[in-house]
Amino acid sequence: MTQLASWLSSNTAAFSIMGAAVAFIVSTIQQIFQRRADAREREFQAFHKLVRDLVAPHQPGGAQGMPAQAAIIFELRHFDRYREFTRRLLEMLKKEWGTDTGSPELVLEMELTLKHIQ
Repeated sequence: MTQLASWLSSNTAAFSIMGAAVAFIVSTIQQIFQRRADAREREFQAFHKLVRDLVAPHQPGGAQGMPAQAAIIFELRHFDRYREFTRRLLEMLKKEWGTDTGSPELVLEMELTLKHIQ
């Protein structure tokens, strides 16, 4: 027991450095995980705003007109995490808007985006 106590007391500086290093590594890992969670939350908010603006463009604060909707359709291809949902959404909107004679440009943009995400 005395040997252990003397060994511990002779290595106090090393233990202090090790403790500081461990604390630094733990805080760095926590910061990385927090940044990832924040990035996912920002991506979630951005994606859902785009979808809302796409399907309801004339609400207050929403995108206005077909050019804005075409840009939104294009931007949806950049959300890899939501690729499956984007595919289903665009297929559904393509069927719905394809029967509307005023949206051939949007249907074309949907087809291009669908081809890109497949």
